[in-house]
Amino acid sequence: MTKTGSKPPKDRSRGKILFAGVLFALALMGLWARAYYVQVVKGPEYAKMANRQYWASETVSGKRGEIFDRNGLLLAKSIATPSVYVRPNEIKDPWTVSQRLGSILGMSPKGLASKMGPKKRFVWVARKISDAQAEAIKAEMLPGVYLETENSRQYPQGHMAGQLLGFVNMDGHGIEGLEKSFNDLLLPSSTKYTVQKDAAGKRLSSLESGDRSSFNGQDLRLTLDSQVQLATEEALARSVIRAKGKSGMALVVEVPTGDILAWGHYPFFNPNAVKKIRGEWKNRMAVDIFEPGSTMKPIMVAAALQEKVCTPGKEYYCENGKWSVKGRRVKDTHKYENLTVSKIIRYSSNIGAAKIGLELGAAKLNRYLQDLGFGRRTGLPLPGESAGLLNPVSQWKDVELANISFGQGLAVTMLQLADAYLCIANDGVRLPLRLMHEADKPVQGTRVFDSNVAKMVMAMMEEVVQEDGTGTQARIEGVRVAGKTGTAQKASPTGGYGGDYVASFVAIFPADKPRYLVCMMVDEPKAGHYGGVLVAPEVRNIGVQLLNSSGMLAEPVDAMQMAKVSPDRFSAPVKRSEHISVDGEFMPDLQGATVREALEILVARGIVPSVKGQGVIIEKQKPLPGEKWPADKKCQLWLTGQPG
Repeated sequence: MTKTGSKPPKDRSRGKILFAGVLFALALMGLWARAYYVQVVKGPEYAKMANRQYWASETVSGKRGEIFDRNGLLLAKSIATPSVYVRPNEIKDPWTVSQRLGSILGMSPKGLASKMGPKKRFVWVARKISDAQAEAIKAEMLPGVYLETENSRQYPQGHMAGQLLGFVNMDGHGIEGLEKSFNDLLLPSSTKYTVQKDAAGKRLSSLESGDRSSFNGQDLRLTLDSQVQLATEEALARSVIRAKGKSGMALVVEVPTGDILAWGHYPFFNPNAVKKIRGEWKNRMAVDIFEPGSTMKPIMVAAALQEKVCTPGKEYYCENGKWSVKGRRVKDTHKYENLTVSKIIRYSSNIGAAKIGLELGAAKLNRYLQDLGFGRRTGLPLPGESAGLLNPVSQWKDVELANISFGQGLAVTMLQLADAYLCIANDGVRLPLRLMHEADKPVQGTRVFDSNVAKMVMAMMEEVVQEDGTGTQARIEGVRVAGKTGTAQKASPTGGYGGDYVASFVAIFPADKPRYLVCMMVDEPKAGHYGGVLVAPEVRNIGVQLLNSSGMLAEPVDAMQMAKVSPDRFSAPVKRSEHISVDGEFMPDLQGATVREALEILVARGIVPSVKGQGVIIEKQKPLPGEKWPADKKCQLWLTGQPG
């Protein structure tokens, strides 16, 4: 039987559909709300974040300008060097990062960790590291650790003219020498630009090399000749070492132009190793002053001749070596009686010079010293250049005038002394010394002495060398050489003069047609103190190499004895080679080549050879041809007179 009155089951499908629709609508509204929040409310902020992720602002700087000698040899350059820095806010585990960096860089992990404070956004870890260290850091892929390319200053020729060139600091700014004087010229410019990056953070665009070069600093070309510089530095080192001196300076000037060809200091200074050698970077040629001693006598005599106070043949009584001026004693090294002005210069008589100076008078002598530049800076672009010491003429009494006449009681720089002698060598016309190579710029000078006065003084200086004067060790066979010795006591800190000396020598090659002026000074020599004995021989050797290289010697001279080298492995037959093969790994055959040819090859590779013997042709060499280039940059050359 069928039951009656039962209710049919309810249909719930409609409610389920409605519930699902509501949930869907709520989800859709949530998505819309989220999209609104992301795109409208947070849109600008997220857009900035995206730009920071895919676009970055970078600073691009050019390279510091390069420095060359007059022949184009590179003396200073900048190279790309990696540096490492961190962004501490991106580092989650500073200790681990510090340990890994410390092991690569040889630094204390504890010290590195202390730098990585979470509030810091940028910290330099190490600047200008090696390429091997940079590659090791790259391989670690440490978060928050970055490499940056900087420019590092390098000096390919080592210590060559190191004090003159100076050096730069870690940021590439010149702080000594020409690097400082010409910092604004050499310094590169920089700019910021935007680059696009991919998801991995790699740049998708960069400046072309041509665009980067437009930010480079300007180059500098000096009047220095690397071959003359090499010869001068070697001769100066020999002179200081032989004299057991404290230090020394040497300057070579081209007479017709005033161009400085060599600027040498000893001990040497290598600007590549500033931290290792402290104090030797001082540019003493410009900043140190010394009493010139007897090298002042030709200058004083030139003033007296110009004023017609005396003539070369006028005689002065030299008091048998002892004389008193207002109670102050003046002495000579020998007992002279009557000496002409020429012989006063030849034998370097202090008494004779003092009498000429007293006859000339303080006002006139002071005027000529002023005209020659004493008491003022030369005007060369040198930081800290000294003006010397020349007291006002109102303070010159007879004693002071007598002392100044033979080179005491005033102080000069080597540059001032060379400038004055350049005037005499250049027929009485004072030329400005030049360090910047400007081949097309006309040379303009100011006449100080008449031509005949300059010639008379040159003739007296020639007697110093060619006759029985104090500079006979500067003679060169077949060449007329003019020169003047200088020996001056150094003032004592407690007053008066002590037991230390300055030994100097000035020479002009050749005397009849002046081409080169060479000045050399040795400070505090212990193996004697006379400039004619300690300094003149090496000034002469510089002159020989200058005249040889310029072709002004018809035949080589035999001033220096050939070095005695017994091992047969160092010997080889001399033969002239039309072409010198320069292999990238092995020493070329320099035997038979001229000194100039050999120096051009060696100096270009940063090698400053030691040259022994006399002549213009390479007879032997070490390392031998075919051996590897010396890692220590040492090379020995022996010279002979003629090619075989």
